[in-house]
Amino acid sequence: MQLVEVFILAIHLILVGIGACLPLAVVLLNRKMLRIDNSRHCDAIWQFSRDLMKVSIQAVTLGSIFGLLLAGVLWSEDFHNRCHLVMTKMKWAGVEWLFSMLVFGGIYFQWAKSPGAHRAFWIRSVLIFLAAFNLLYHFPSLFLVITAIPADMVDALTRSAIELSRDTYYEIMFSSTMISRWLHATLAMLATSMVFVAVASIRRANQEDEGPARDSAISICRWAARNVLLILFLQFAFGIWTVVAMDPSRMENLMGANMAATGLFAISIILLFVQLQQWTGLISERVRRDHLVRAVATYLTMFMCMVAASVLS
Repeated sequence: MQLVEVFILAIHLILVGIGACLPLAVVLLNRKMLRIDNSRHCDAIWQFSRDLMKVSIQAVTLGSIFGLLLAGVLWSEDFHNRCHLVMTKMKWAGVEWLFSMLVFGGIYFQWAKSPGAHRAFWIRSVLIFLAAFNLLYHFPSLFLVITAIPADMVDALTRSAIELSRDTYYEIMFSSTMISRWLHATLAMLATSMVFVAVASIRRANQEDEGPARDSAISICRWAARNVLLILFLQFAFGIWTVVAMDPSRMENLMGANMAATGLFAISIILLFVQLQQWTGLISERVRRDHLVRAVATYLTMFMCMVAASVLS
């Protein structure tokens, strides 16, 4: 059952990462587009950004379905009780999900008409940031809190038939352990979205003849690779904080008490350093499809190992 949990959780995180963070990449690409004088380059970036918004909507939808599947796999009396303690928060989460999807959908259909000028860019950017941050802030923190509520508190509140108080909820959410885990997860989702941008851009470059569209796609691939590299460095730093701040029992499992978790954690650290070399190569040399394929395969393997180590610990 843990293998199924790891598989569904990894797919869920990848899809949600792509869905929630791609719009942020679109904002950055749009800003880059406004600085370019060449109309053909601008048109190529606009079309690519519009396609990313469409993928974002699809990814959030599929990610939500896998989230429900994950809840079904994890469902137990204890999990049921924990969810009931934050039922009001979960109801509002549905409203927040709908808000983000309406914003993403509205921007996609509006953008299909024209890229717009500076004023449209700033309006679109603010809306995208609000919708993306809404997904990145509320949902990971909500489910981290659900799993972190102390067992004795769950029993006491369940017997009293009352929900977790607002103060207690935020006390758990803003603890060092939760903040470090949230930042680590958010950076992982950002990195995943940039990996997707790199793959999508090189695929587009291979479909285009020599010219502005192909040059723009290759430039976007290098840009995405730089961002992946930066995020991986940040992941390493915040990963240390996450390990130091985690519960002693989980740390013991990662440090040798659970050999499977320890082995997977060690493999993920090794692959992280391999990743640094691979993405650096994509920035500093001519972009080659086989090099990108290796980098993406290594990233996905590292991601799966990290998710599995987290579940087993």
